[in-house]
Amino acid sequence: MTRNVRTYEHFCLTARALERVGDRWSLLVVRDLLSGPKRFTDLMERLGGITPKTLTVRLRELEESGILAAERERGRREVWYHLTEAGSELGSIVDALGGWGLRHAWRFPLPGEPLHAEHLLRAVLQGMEPGEPARWQFRLDGEDYLVESDGERWTLAARTTARDPDVTVTAATGALAAFLFAGVEDGIEVAGDPGGRFRARATELAR
Repeated sequence: MTRNVRTYEHFCLTARALERVGDRWSLLVVRDLLSGPKRFTDLMERLGGITPKTLTVRLRELEESGILAAERERGRREVWYHLTEAGSELGSIVDALGGWGLRHAWRFPLPGEPLHAEHLLRAVLQGMEPGEPARWQFRLDGEDYLVESDGERWTLAARTTARDPDVTVTAATGALAAFLFAGVEDGIEVAGDPGGRFRARATELAR
């Protein structure tokens, strides 16, 4: 099938890039694959407001552009989507957009607004200095997430656990949001946190 691509009809590398990833939802699909492979249902859960038809189209377009790949297990209908090397290179762009959003478009989550644990953790990481190596383990709504600094940058991985993490946080996503943005500690368990780095970050976000 030929893709109906909106072109800008002039020479510019930025325009060329936007012809590949500038459609609505495209970079958000990339955002959600940065933490690891996802199934169609995983992406639907994270992309509040997207329709199955639109997601199907975006996944096909991104695959045709070489930004993601689909892995199909023999004998199973389940398909896992993951970023290619070219797709992973968009991580710095997603991070830069998030940083701009933190500086110029920040607001607390609205009542009733869909809030996914992974997106909340991205907000926690945005703009954080790497500092000393650290491993923060989160179990949110029954799912495991690892936030890790190697001393140079922070990363977020879904469905991942660590041995002997520096901090372990267990909560529902809503309870973690209340803790981060309002300092409410009901429904959240925090174990470890040497030096208080996690709590200090929560204090920064609540200001």
